[in-house]
Amino acid sequence: MIDSKIRGRRRFHLVMGACAVFVLLMLAALIYVCSRPQTAQVQAAERNAILKCRERSEDMSRSAIFRSSLVQACQEMEKQYMHKFDEKP
Repeated sequence: MIDSKIRGRRRFHLVMGACAVFVLLMLAALIYVCSRPQTAQVQAAERNAILKCRERSEDMSRSAIFRSSLVQACQEMEKQYMHKFDEKP
């Protein structure tokens, strides 16, 4: 009885430790991605993505609902671009 309680506690602590390590690794990955320098190549790729988004949002073969949601997505992309690079795409 006591032996099973000890094993249960050890297992609990092991699982919680593994979860903590996972969270720390994910935070480290997020910090790495956010701290990378923004090169001209990255800026050009994001500008092209916004242009493609605008083109797709104007495609009349798509439904109005699809175009509307795509316009909102494009506006959000532009807002993030302006925040990141301090200029219009």
